Amino acid sequence: MMLTIADLQRGAKRRLPRLIYDFIEGGPGAERALDRNIEAFQDIALIPRVLTECNKRDLSVDFLGKRYAAPFGVSPMGIGNAAWPGTDLALARAMGEAKLPYSLSTAGSTSVEEMARAANGYLWFQLYINMTREIAADLCDRAAASGVDVLIFTVDANVPSRRLRDMRHQLAMPLKFRPGLIAQFAMAPQWSIATALAGPPGMGNLKKYLAGSGNDLKEMLAAMATSRLIWDDLSWLRDRWRGKLIVKGVMGGADARKCQALGADAVMVSNHGGRQLSSAVSSIEALPAVRAAVGPDYPLLLDSGVRTGEDILKALTLGANFVTMGRPFLFASAAIGHEQGGRKVVEIVRAEIDNALGNLGCNSLAELGPDLLHTPLPRNY
Repeated sequence: MMLTIADLQRGAKRRLPRLIYDFIEGGPGAERALDRNIEAFQDIALIPRVLTECNKRDLSVDFLGKRYAAPFGVSPMGIGNAAWPGTDLALARAMGEAKLPYSLSTAGSTSVEEMARAANGYLWFQLYINMTREIAADLCDRAAASGVDVLIFTVDANVPSRRLRDMRHQLAMPLKFRPGLIAQFAMAPQWSIATALAGPPGMGNLKKYLAGSGNDLKEMLAAMATSRLIWDDLSWLRDRWRGKLIVKGVMGGADARKCQALGADAVMVSNHGGRQLSSAVSSIEALPAVRAAVGPDYPLLLDSGVRTGEDILKALTLGANFVTMGRPFLFASAAIGHEQGGRKVVEIVRAEIDNALGNLGCNSLAELGPDLLHTPLPRNY
């Protein structure tokens, strides 16, 4: 029975080839950022209020001018269809039904035009602009023409990370079936058959720029993660994009203030899901200082390490206004099928938020406050 995100993760591990599970779950180097993201949430304790009537709980939230049914959405994820063919579109449909946002990555498997039709007005688009400004501008135009009104500018992938699991598997994108992987594919027959019938997952948004251009996908991927980004890129994008603009990957107060000053509508505190720097501080540890830096009213999101509804409430209590998750949705798609995966995550997380909110003595997210946070004793007490 799948009752938690951890259950879905175990199910995904059973059904996926090892190299695909490692691609979704893994991180760089010793993977300490992955562990720290989870451990930091687990170390936070909350203090319930008592003798408060809380039988009319409301999970909805206003964020960046729109009402969402709950305070969470899907983080940008590259090549989502690697988890299971059709994952991108199925998740977009599920989130649209739930009135929650799906963030489509520039490196997503499916084009922004197709995803916008599926998401029913709840699509955000994540942009890498370290290729060329011409491509970035065209991607912005395509997103706007598709009805997207929230753009996420990712700034924390300066260089390709050393993800040792992927290196040991010799993982290449687009995915290639190699003789050395036959045993892995044989042990995941349902995924292998479905992927063989659908074709290997690629990057739907980038096909236009590869076709007949002489560009190589490997070169484009390398260009998407190079240390070329500068503050002028944010200024250029802010001038060009007329919708809401979120800067993703900010972990320090000074950087957050500068994004704020340059006109970003919100900042997402994120360490890229622990996929870039093994020694990175966790997002939830970085959040309080970022909140202090930008003031009480500036919109903040948090991403990385979120696995439960209680994690989401902890993030909101520490200063976030909205939270996004990535891996749980891919685990679910692999574990129980792409059509039901997204709906299952929404069901689980909404139930966890609702239950925790009631046990904290709150009727709404607006009632969360710092008085709910437990300050632990020093370790040497």
